[in-house]
Amino acid sequence: MKTTLYFSVSIDGFIANKDGIPLFPEGAWEEWCSYVNNIGNVIAGRTSVEQLQIENMGAALHPEHKIVLSSHDIDFSGSGWKHARSASEALEILNQAGVTEAIIGGGRAVYHAFMKEKLVDDILIDLQPVAFGEGIPVFGDVLDLAQLKLLESNPLNEDVIRLRYQVLNAG
Repeated sequence: MKTTLYFSVSIDGFIANKDGIPLFPEGAWEEWCSYVNNIGNVIAGRTSVEQLQIENMGAALHPEHKIVLSSHDIDFSGSGWKHARSASEALEILNQAGVTEAIIGGGRAVYHAFMKEKLVDDILIDLQPVAFGEGIPVFGDVLDLAQLKLLESNPLNEDVIRLRYQVLNAG
């Protein structure tokens, strides 16, 4: 199964401001959701999933398969989210469902877990026209050097660029 880590990032490398809020320009969230919905799945962390529910951002997000990755005992029954305790377990759930491309879509701890375990094939980045100055970094912790190859770059609109990288030293 191909695994794609997908996020929006500010030009200074943050996925959210210092309060954990991804204050990207209008349309960024809808674009992200559209891509995830089209692929049909997403793996996100507990905090990201809780934020979706509190702020009703989840209304635009409706892929067939939704997995929340958390080492904690959590109950998202009735929400459509399945629980996985590890990156590899999340991928196994999708594999059993016949999914051919997994989208890792939320939270620095989740991004870090997949990168640390060398489970990422591609990284898809929507580079947003905003600078937070300080905020939540993409990975948030030390990783082994990740060597990447640019596969494509496309403007999404007059302000946003989508970049796709292949992770060369994936597992």
